Amino acid sequence: MNRPSTPPRARAGVFAQLVLLLALTLAGALLLALLLGRELASGPAAARLLRATDRFADLIEALDRHEPAQLAQRLREAGFATRTTPPEAPRPRFAPLLLEVEAQAARTLGTGREVRVVREAGGVMLWLKPATAQPLWVAFDDGRRGAGLRRFTVLMLLGVVLLVWLAAALVARRLVVPLRRLADAAPGIARGEDLPGTLSGGAPREVAELAQALARTSADVRAAAEERRFVLAGVSHDLRTPLMRVQYAVELLPDSDPALRAGIERDIEEIDAILSQFIAYARDGRDEAEERIDLADLCRSAASAARGDWQVTLPAQAPLRGRPMALLRAVENLVVNAQRHGAPPYALTLARDGDAWRVEVADHGPGLSAADAQRVREAFVHDARRGGSGLGLAIVERVARQHGGELLLLPNAPQGLRAALRLPIANFPS
Repeated sequence: MNRPSTPPRARAGVFAQLVLLLALTLAGALLLALLLGRELASGPAAARLLRATDRFADLIEALDRHEPAQLAQRLREAGFATRTTPPEAPRPRFAPLLLEVEAQAARTLGTGREVRVVREAGGVMLWLKPATAQPLWVAFDDGRRGAGLRRFTVLMLLGVVLLVWLAAALVARRLVVPLRRLADAAPGIARGEDLPGTLSGGAPREVAELAQALARTSADVRAAAEERRFVLAGVSHDLRTPLMRVQYAVELLPDSDPALRAGIERDIEEIDAILSQFIAYARDGRDEAEERIDLADLCRSAASAARGDWQVTLPAQAPLRGRPMALLRAVENLVVNAQRHGAPPYALTLARDGDAWRVEVADHGPGLSAADAQRVREAFVHDARRGGSGLGLAIVERVARQHGGELLLLPNAPQGLRAALRLPIANFPS
């Protein structure tokens, strides 16, 4: 069996890609809004604030000319902070409006006037130095209200981002959940199982169309499997009828050679066994209902029908949920395969293997190489040295997959083969 190559590293999911796309879009929109705001809003607003500052400076200078001794007192009574030395606080990192006022003031204010924007404990402050007789700095506008506006703006942006991401999560969930359900159902669809009816409910139109296409594919697979089953069953029936006549004719031969008769009978049995394998492979077991079974009883039945001496080791009970006829056929195929291609002594063992039951059939025949152990799992792979139909282990492999298990073909020291059927038992914990 050719093993599939290692798949490439999976890309991020749809939801992660949507989140990244929205994050980049929002970041770009925010940057564009800041740039446009600075050009279209900050500049004109700064010019208006600067004109108001200029008129305020005119009022202060006029009051200084008439009542210089009362100037500072009048300003403090009006609620303005004053000082005689320049503010030494650092410039703010982000105050676009007031920094724009400071930049325009250096070009437009009259001689002796100056504007500084500083960051103090109370917030961002705009200090004005009018052209007065004595040095005087007046806090024309503080940044408390601006800081509150900035906080409101930041919170509003965060709220918008959160709402957008929540909307993206809902859209992504509406898209991703049906796709994930389709991916989970894909193995069953490939086997011709019915598509669950909840896959396309509420999904986008494209996902619903994909689900409908997969449903049609599953129906086609089922139809092909049914047609194959009828063809193989018909061929088996048509071939078994002349085989029975040949067998009766051999029995009625009066003076036939015993060795020749035994050879013909062995050939008839071989052909009949091959036909039985064809039918077993055609009936893949999907139409058999799952039920609670005792795997120990099933192994006991398979061992009782085996030829030769077998060492059988079974627990008292081995509860499992599965398809009883398919599992019995799988264990019988392991037993027959050991008898046909191996050599005694034979052993059939059923034991707990972690979270699974392990049915192991061992023989001391020639065994299989690693390459042959992979090749014999394929259907219709025939080896002239081994004989048979090439379907026995392929049937076991398929039954194992149907029950969520696996078939292991391992060397049996010093020689021989150990064929192990591992079946999960999560439904019936001990």
